[in-house]
Amino acid sequence: MHYSTTFYVMTTSIELKRLQHLVLLADELNFSRAAERAHLSQTAFSRSIQALEAEFGMRLFDRGTRSVRATTTGLHLIARARELLARARDLAQEVTYLSQAEGGTLSFGASLFAVDSVLPGLLPQLTQSRPGVRLNVEVSQWEIMLQHLESEQIEFFIAYAGHLAQDARFAVVPLAPRPASIYCRAGHPLLADPARAPHPKQVPLYPWAAVQLDSSIAQQLRGLFGMPASGDLPLTMSCDSQALLRETTLNSDTLLFTWAALVEADLQRGTLVDLGQRLRPALPAQARQLGCAIVHLADRTLSPLAQDFLGFLSSPA
Repeated sequence: MHYSTTFYVMTTSIELKRLQHLVLLADELNFSRAAERAHLSQTAFSRSIQALEAEFGMRLFDRGTRSVRATTTGLHLIARARELLARARDLAQEVTYLSQAEGGTLSFGASLFAVDSVLPGLLPQLTQSRPGVRLNVEVSQWEIMLQHLESEQIEFFIAYAGHLAQDARFAVVPLAPRPASIYCRAGHPLLADPARAPHPKQVPLYPWAAVQLDSSIAQQLRGLFGMPASGDLPLTMSCDSQALLRETTLNSDTLLFTWAALVEADLQRGTLVDLGQRLRPALPAQARQLGCAIVHLADRTLSPLAQDFLGFLSSPA
């Protein structure tokens, strides 16, 4: 076989199978043994090596009657072939991990409500069952998470969906609602007369505290407490700090609108009271629940890891 000394320009792709044959022959330095390991006849194996040499335009092995030795150029290419095959194996393994949701990075967002009432217990289970997975969890307000979702910094977020359910750009998967209510300190004026239950119309007479409220929630609250449809809520404190919300409620007549998990310890100690349970007439059952949802882009395919996690998240307990 004649090999030109001029520069050779490859116009075809390199087949990994032939690179495997190259490495096998380098390991065995014997066509018969290398062909056996490749599960090929010696003739077919020899043709594979010859085709690779023709493709490269250079001799990779010197053949003798009793020996096979890699050329200087062959030694260099054999080393690079080993690196390439190792990377191909790593890629194949990574594809397997990703397709089976056993590896990769999952980036998603969660509101404070989701952190307190939806995620507890789930993330430890995920990290234990998927030790190769890396989690990037952004805890923020839904407006910020929405921006990051649209820029694809996160795959989805978990929060109160509000008006997003009517937006065709997003897919919204509702989750089971969690207990929520109105809470006040134990010595609040609304509880001064044990024989007389507070009326819902008394609730707007006191300042309110809450995390940032969606406009649809605000509309529902106006209807529940007999307020004008276009009136401002008596919301005097809105923040994402659970500690500040709790401290304000414990030390003033402020009413706290939040989910039960946030104040569970205070309810057990008796320092906070579930005012929503004491109002008469009673609030509708759905008014003392807070629902959230999984929100992701409607026109984007979620990664297998995200699909696996969301399937687990939305499945019945």
